Amino acid sequence: MADNTVEYKIKLTDFGSEATERLKRQLKGVGATVEEVKSKAEDLKTRLINFNQAVASIQNVASAVSQVSSAISGMTQYYAAQVEAETKLQTVMRNTMDATDDEVQSIKDLCSAQQELGVIGDEVQLAGVQELATYASKKSSLETLIPVMNDMIAQQYGFNATQESAVNIATMMGKVFAGQTSALSRYGYTFSEAQEQILKFGTEEEKAATLAEVVRQSVGGVNAELAKTDSGR
Repeated sequence: MADNTVEYKIKLTDFGSEATERLKRQLKGVGATVEEVKSKAEDLKTRLINFNQAVASIQNVASAVSQVSSAISGMTQYYAAQVEAETKLQTVMRNTMDATDDEVQSIKDLCSAQQELGVIGDEVQLAGVQELATYASKKSSLETLIPVMNDMIAQQYGFNATQESAVNIATMMGKVFAGQTSALSRYGYTFSEAQEQILKFGTEEEKAATLAEVVRQSVGGVNAELAKTDSGR
C-alpha cells in the first residue's frame, strides 16, 4: 500500500530565538489555515447535503403539483363531458317529447340514482339516453329502458364503458324500436315470436316494456353485480 505521508524539511540559517519564534508563528498559521480549510470543507459538505435535501423537497413538491394538475385536468374534462351530454339530452327531449325542464331533470336524477347502484357513470348514461330519445317520444319509455341499457353497457364494456359505448348500445336499442329486431339478435339476445311481433308492431309503451323484458332475460342485473366486485367498489 502506498505511503501517503508527505515530509517537509525546513533548513534554518538563523538560529536566534527571534527566528525560532517566527517559525513557530508561521507553523501555527499553517495549522490554522489547515483547520480553516477543513472546517470550510465540512461546512461545504453540510451545505451540499442540505442543498440535495432542498432539491429533493422541490422535486417532491413539483411531483405533487403535477399530480394535482393532472387531477384538475381530468375533472375539467369530466365536467365538460357531463355538460355536453346534459345539453344534448335537454335539446333532444324538448324536440322529440316537448319535455319540460322538470321532466329533463327527472331523467338526470334517474341516471344519478343508477350510478349509485352500478358501475356506469351518469355522464356515460346521459350520452346513451340522449341517443335513445331520438327514437322515443315518451319520457316513460326512457325511464323503462335506462336500467336495462345500463345492464347492456356493463355486460358489453364493463368498467371500460365510455360515452361512445353507451351511444352504440342506445343506437342498437333505437333500431329495435324502429322494428329492426335483427339488431337485437346480432348482440346475442333471443326473443319469442310474440315478443318480436310486439317489438315490430306494438305501441311505444309495449315496445319499451318488451325490449326491457328481453334484455333482463339475458343480462339483467349485470350492472349491479359488477358494483359488488372489488373493482366495482
